Amino acid sequence: MWGSQGLLAAALPGWRCRSGQRALAEAVGEAIERQGIVLAEAGTGTGKTLAYLVPALLSGQRLVVSTATRALQDQLHRKDLPLACQALGLQVRAAVLKGRGNYVCRYRLQRAGEQALLDSRAAVQQLHRVQRFAAGSADGDLSGMPGLDEKSAVLPLVTSTRDNCLGSECPDFRQCFVMKARREALAADVVVVNHHLFFADLALRGEGVAELLPAATTVVLDEAHQLADIGTQFLGQTVGTAQAQELARDSQACGLQHARGLADWAQLAAGLLRAARELRLCAGVGAQRMDWAQARSLAGWDAAVQGWRDALDRLAAALTQVEAAAPEFTRLVERCREQQRLLAAWQDPAAPAGQPEAQAQAPQPTAVAEEQVRWLDVGQQHLRLQSTPLGIGPAFSALLAERAQAWVLVSATLTMDGSFRYARARLGLGEGSPALRPGAAPGATAGLDTPRLRELRLPSPFDYPRQTRLLVPRRDFHPSHGDHAARVAELAARLVAANPGGSLVLCTTLRAMARIAARLRELLPATRPVLEQSSESKAVLLQRFASDARAVLVGSHSFWEGVDFPGEQLTLVVIDKLPFAPPDDPLVAARLARLQAAGRNGFLDYSLPQAALALQQGAGRLVRGEDDWGVLAVCDQRLLASAWGARLLASLPAFSLTDSVEQALEFLRCGAAG
Repeated sequence: MWGSQGLLAAALPGWRCRSGQRALAEAVGEAIERQGIVLAEAGTGTGKTLAYLVPALLSGQRLVVSTATRALQDQLHRKDLPLACQALGLQVRAAVLKGRGNYVCRYRLQRAGEQALLDSRAAVQQLHRVQRFAAGSADGDLSGMPGLDEKSAVLPLVTSTRDNCLGSECPDFRQCFVMKARREALAADVVVVNHHLFFADLALRGEGVAELLPAATTVVLDEAHQLADIGTQFLGQTVGTAQAQELARDSQACGLQHARGLADWAQLAAGLLRAARELRLCAGVGAQRMDWAQARSLAGWDAAVQGWRDALDRLAAALTQVEAAAPEFTRLVERCREQQRLLAAWQDPAAPAGQPEAQAQAPQPTAVAEEQVRWLDVGQQHLRLQSTPLGIGPAFSALLAERAQAWVLVSATLTMDGSFRYARARLGLGEGSPALRPGAAPGATAGLDTPRLRELRLPSPFDYPRQTRLLVPRRDFHPSHGDHAARVAELAARLVAANPGGSLVLCTTLRAMARIAARLRELLPATRPVLEQSSESKAVLLQRFASDARAVLVGSHSFWEGVDFPGEQLTLVVIDKLPFAPPDDPLVAARLARLQAAGRNGFLDYSLPQAALALQQGAGRLVRGEDDWGVLAVCDQRLLASAWGARLLASLPAFSLTDSVEQALEFLRCGAAG
């Protein structure tokens, strides 16, 4: 199968047998046989996708694959899966399932076309494009519509949410794109989902994944390093001003359509919008995060929250009076009550996290409740009141213990210092985990003396000492320096000037990103265009960067992962400083406090491992293939000067380390051969 004369070599031109890929495939095959768990770190270039697809497909059983992003879903469904099936000579039914916000809602699209909800000609034109797309689309998946901005104001009007979906009461229920996607997924042999959908469904039981899991023999969670962070988003509770705005808009539209004259719908909607806006104004200017106590201490906070609740009361009373007129009114009343519950629970620290009725009635995985942290997420236009678990360990471990299935958790970045200890702790797979007890899963075939979990660390096959240089200055680059961003920009400009290919500058904060991008524009000639994350959508920026081999892309958090530019498209990556999470972030502070209370070292047991994983991801942007080469510059002298810096270095691939800028410049001028 995996050798130079095997099926894969015969079907795939340029196929090369990789020992790591074969080892991972064998581990996955064994896990399928005994319903085990594989926790695998497979370095870039291992070929992990085929390594788990091949044994899973050959088993002839149902497979569910979850990835980190919708883009990776599409790549799996449209490229990797057909390639594997072709090589194996198999025909399987495959489906991709996304959250409902990715599909056109026929009912809301029609209503958006009938009502004057858009205030610009460009938005109206975009709505007409969506209408034409929906009329000719077989699946209604908006990823198939080119040129649609992911932040478009049209999207909330033409897609549904769990809040506003009418379900079986919808007049377009039989033709619903979401329901069609779920039906196809239930009938498929292989279903590709994403982590957001996976965890949203575990929490809410309303997105279609829960129906898929029981019949699956194998569940693969790719990009598993993101599981813990994504899981906490959905296993908690959220209520925000954007939800209030959407509720106000939907209530006004529904009232005018089905109960005109029976209430002053415009005034009721305006009252809710005003209350949400006043709450946002309490938080001041700019994006930030606050803990519960900081939020409650804001001037006018409690009165503004009460104003929101009062506006919901007035709206709910009016909606209840006309509830019999249309099924939409019942759902709108439920949304009012849900926001009321969540607001009350967030305000009261002694109350349990608010739960919508639909969630409270749904069966939940058997798990010990994780401590919740209440905090405030403030954006430029909106804010969200969050109640978030400190981790997903109990719930995730309980899920794996319940399922008599093979679970494969794989990523290029799961270890620190070669150890899975941190990843296991975050996923609830440490000592005493119910998921790891032999035979713990109902009907599991593992023998009583056979461990269910197997760890596997497979290094990248790339020749990092030859292909790369890691530049770490020994002095003058400490993040505490007031002019650190300027120094980073000046060093980056020198490196960019010598670089024959594309350059990526990764920043740890939006403020540093803006400063570095501005300084680079001053230092670099016009032939070196500087693209900045905040200027355009990510998709547009990546397209522009790919089309100009001399471009410099400056980005923050969302560019540390999922950016894949082979060859000359990217030969320089500059990181402004080590990616430690800010200790004053409410979630980080709560996790550090819990570790300290347990007598542990928060820096060594949380902050350092988190930084190691983030650094690995950023460094991983540089080399994506056997012929790639380039320089990684980490502008933080602590990587060499501190005692703990050695642990971060040990977690990276075997880059050829240098502290000499001149050596890095020479390597860029000469290429990998130099």
